[in-house]
Amino acid sequence: MSDGPHRSLPMRKPWRELAKRGDQGTYDAEQVAEAAVGALASDFKNEVKWSLIDALKSIFTGRDNSLGLPEIALQELENAKVLAAGSVFGMNAVAWSIELITEGRFGLDAFHDAIGLAAKMRGFANVRSVEEHYLRESNPRRSDNVSKRLHAAISSLSEGRLGSMLVAPELAKTRRPQKKTHLDEGVPL
Repeated sequence: MSDGPHRSLPMRKPWRELAKRGDQGTYDAEQVAEAAVGALASDFKNEVKWSLIDALKSIFTGRDNSLGLPEIALQELENAKVLAAGSVFGMNAVAWSIELITEGRFGLDAFHDAIGLAAKMRGFANVRSVEEHYLRESNPRRSDNVSKRLHAAISSLSEGRLGSMLVAPELAKTRRPQKKTHLDEGVPL
């Protein structure tokens, strides 16, 4: 007998761990959200080039646009699309950056929001993949429950905080879900 559909999920290990936490009621919402951050950080690390992140950061901070003119920033974002080629996550980051610059938002907070929004977009797409896998491997009720828990976990994440965690690798490493190994580290009551 299988331990659950998350074992055969054709996704990276952090997403299988997130699916497991979403499926099993022994994990509370905070633990599911913690795993969601780890899964999104894994995707970010594997798919987004640091040259793109550096380019987006320089656009938002006005390194080459000291007047903060949206027209110049939008042209720089069009040029940055080359750096995002081949990465859906990267293209989403550029798309959200264009959206925020169009609204007139500049600065590090807007940069972190753009990365966080792209991450959440990626997370919701992967939740749909997990839901479809659970639907094929289990039953509709279980699939719907996993989908709702994962969707709630990703929705609860702040875009700005998520974006700042992703662009600061030292913080992303500390936020990975930690495996409980001690006898007293059971389910919180």
